[in-house]
Amino acid sequence: MNIVMLTCENIDMLVEFEREARISEPNIFIEDFDADKFKEKTLAALNNPVYISSRCMLCNNENNQTIGRIDFSIVPSFSFGGNLQVYVDWVYVLKEFRHQGIAQLLFSQMEAYMKNMGIFEYFLLTAENTDAQNFYHNIESAEIKNREVLRKHLS
Repeated sequence: MNIVMLTCENIDMLVEFEREARISEPNIFIEDFDADKFKEKTLAALNNPVYISSRCMLCNNENNQTIGRIDFSIVPSFSFGGNLQVYVDWVYVLKEFRHQGIAQLLFSQMEAYMKNMGIFEYFLLTAENTDAQNFYHNIESAEIKNREVLRKHLS
């Protein structure tokens, strides 16, 4: 397995991964997928300074097929005299490659990246499905707390 950071140069790997995800789980990805539009929007985000602290790691198998991804953002805060934390936004492994250690590999690579930057804590909002919950509860040294989340959509 090979972990690479998403760049403008390897964007086609992510596009193909997203196409495969929608084919394998149409009940989860219900919106229509326009590969060209997705690529255009993602390239724009990669080149937009607003996204400078966002990362996407791709896991590729021996055939150089992207089979998993983890998206996270480094969140700076002035709390405690300056603080960096990571928010994990999205973790997804293609259905046929689950239960093979791919998500664990993505998390371990993200953690190594974080430690290298001097960041020692991350957060994620957990998904509700059973497989995801089982995965979260098996992350070594992690703590799961049930707290309310305030969400407001601005129109």
